[in-house]
Amino acid sequence: MRHRFALLAVIGILATSVFALDPKDARAEYDRMQKWQFSRELALTAPVTITRDTATWTLTSGAFRLMEPAADGTVTGVVFEGQGQFRMTIPDRYEVAQLRRFTKRGDLETLDQPFTQLVIRTSDASVAKLFPAEGASAYAPYPPASKRHEAWLVDLFEDVDARVLEALLNPGAMQFVADMKSADFDWLIYDYDSAADEEISVVHSDSRGSEMWLSLDRPEERSKDGRPAAGTHRASLDHIDVKADLTKLGRDVVGENKQRTINGKYVVEGTFTGIADATYALALALAPSAKDVKAFSASGAPLAVFRDRIGKRSSYIDNKYYDDEFLVVLDAPLKRGEKQRLRFEYDLETANYAPGRMWYPTVPESFDQKHTARLELTVRRKNELRSMGRMEKRTETGDTETSIWVVDWPTKMVTFSTATRFEEVKVAVPNIPPVFSFGPDYQFTNTQKLHNVAADVANSMQYFQQLLGSSVGAEQYYVTSIAAGHGQAFDGFLHMTEWTYGSEHPGASALFRAHEVAHAWWGHKVGWKSYRDQWLSEAFAEYCAMLFVKDFVKGGDKYFEEILRSYDGIVKGNFAGGFSKFNRPWLIERSSTDRARLGPIGHGWRASTNEIPYGYTVQTYHKGPLVVHMLRTIIRMRTGSDEPFFKTLKDFLHEYDGKAASTEDFRRVLERNLGGNDMGWFFDAWIYRADIPSYTWKYTVQPEGDAFMLTVDVERRGVPESFVTVIPLRVEFEGNKQGYVFIPSKQAKQTVTQKLPAKPKNVVFAPDSSLLAWVKRQ
Repeated sequence: MRHRFALLAVIGILATSVFALDPKDARAEYDRMQKWQFSRELALTAPVTITRDTATWTLTSGAFRLMEPAADGTVTGVVFEGQGQFRMTIPDRYEVAQLRRFTKRGDLETLDQPFTQLVIRTSDASVAKLFPAEGASAYAPYPPASKRHEAWLVDLFEDVDARVLEALLNPGAMQFVADMKSADFDWLIYDYDSAADEEISVVHSDSRGSEMWLSLDRPEERSKDGRPAAGTHRASLDHIDVKADLTKLGRDVVGENKQRTINGKYVVEGTFTGIADATYALALALAPSAKDVKAFSASGAPLAVFRDRIGKRSSYIDNKYYDDEFLVVLDAPLKRGEKQRLRFEYDLETANYAPGRMWYPTVPESFDQKHTARLELTVRRKNELRSMGRMEKRTETGDTETSIWVVDWPTKMVTFSTATRFEEVKVAVPNIPPVFSFGPDYQFTNTQKLHNVAADVANSMQYFQQLLGSSVGAEQYYVTSIAAGHGQAFDGFLHMTEWTYGSEHPGASALFRAHEVAHAWWGHKVGWKSYRDQWLSEAFAEYCAMLFVKDFVKGGDKYFEEILRSYDGIVKGNFAGGFSKFNRPWLIERSSTDRARLGPIGHGWRASTNEIPYGYTVQTYHKGPLVVHMLRTIIRMRTGSDEPFFKTLKDFLHEYDGKAASTEDFRRVLERNLGGNDMGWFFDAWIYRADIPSYTWKYTVQPEGDAFMLTVDVERRGVPESFVTVIPLRVEFEGNKQGYVFIPSKQAKQTVTQKLPAKPKNVVFAPDSSLLAWVKRQ
């Protein structure tokens, strides 16, 4: 047994797929996997230890079952029931900090949990070989294993069978899923996916849903302090050719104006370049509502497509939903640096617009990949259509109209929009591209409302060019009304909710529209390296939009303070924003216990919890701009000027124009503009942690000779000892004079003294929204 333990430790860390499966056998192997059949129960005669990076499973006693082997004898699954122990160290202090919040255990250092059930699926054949296979027979569905597979599909939208198949087909790929019933945390799923940007994750799953508690890079890709680095992919998408028939209406009615959905028929040819040495099976992302997906090689030969229908497995998921990824087995390997053209055919029902980049096949987790496009779009003649790019041709045939649009610059995503009873308004002002506001004329004459939208877009575009020191960089801008409640920015093309076309709300309408315009800089000019850095795009777009409202809209100063107050209430879970048009009562979570589990801004979408599924929105769109405002305010108080802050924005946009940037990239530019001052404490406290401190304070002033001594007592609660931030105090004197004192907040209790030249008439704790905290003066 000693040799088995030693061998396993090596195999567990290093083993990867070595192309054990012939692509011609992929369909039969997937169909076999989907039956989830396991052998009869076999006794565990000796302990077994499995190791993956810093995680170890020790199976002490009990019984196991082996999954039905493939034709070549490969076994990809094991089920264990008995006594076991899971231990995992976490080489990332920020992940540890958030794990403590998720688990509500402030002293937790590692995951160390007994388990009684374990379901393993893996492409690593060596794992099953650790279990004696003598007597494995009578393969049949085993309910406990089937239940976990269903949970992966329904709760996580993860087709593990397809993932294992992909790893078996692609040399160097690895899939390893270990789902265990733990003593304290219900089900914990350890997942190693070599195709993911961050390969290692731990997901907590219970009756309420799932949360990703940990996410790490593989050891060789981590930075020195354990932080994840940018991921790589097997292929890149270079170009799409789209032919879409959008003439058939769906049965559903969507939006405020009761528009019928469109049942589109799509033919998309994608050109892909290989990044890995050789790819035999390519995983692609596509909207989960797309159906009847087919794939063909450049020669027209049909290719095998693997995609599970999630909706048929759950009563609470619409039957039309599939996995949001599908696997295509290629007829020839896609080699590094080589190109391959694939054709896809599918049906997809949408509202009157193409949403994001999920309406056509893309490489998963690859928002930084840019591609060109040619779109041939056919609509009914009484519809009008606008698309990204330049229109090359338009023809009418019978009851239909076909237009061809060319996007000949690399872009991150492509879109179009349609409308019936169409109207369009053009606004042309100097120094920016012409703005076309496009939407349905549902009120017979909607010209003024279309013009209002276009005017806000044009005005904010001019404002941002001056504020940020760079041009918007497009020949024209289309702004389109969509039958939805959100907005989204593309290169030279904006989706705007139909609600902003239907009514005007002073300040709020301008804020919403300007936010989408700001994404031309935050998101398109400068992208983000990973989901952890996406806050840069959203928080800076929102803060710039807030500045536009402040500086451009009548009564803007008042609106700006109202926005800060409303967002502060959303983050803290109170109604400080009252009935403000900027408030979002549906985002306010009053329970401090539930708020205490939210992840930090730097966790991106992983900030959400089962209790607060909209946590990402709270942290990124509301806490994010508050934190940006804190940063700006502290810099202004220290330096006496806004210049270093805005110079940082300009320099960052210039340095990373056309690139994907990280939070640490922004920090480096900031520190350079602050003369090399280390701002790590700020990012630790406000981006990588989610704590909101509470302060109780008081001050006294005593004469000391010709001067006065200011004494400030501060007591801090609600944050760990390692929390560090800076508290500004504004000291106000007669004659409208003032100065600032800065308290480095490092301890639970502090007393700070400062000699003053005159007696102050007032001392203000954290003025001008310079600190996100609960504050009470004694």
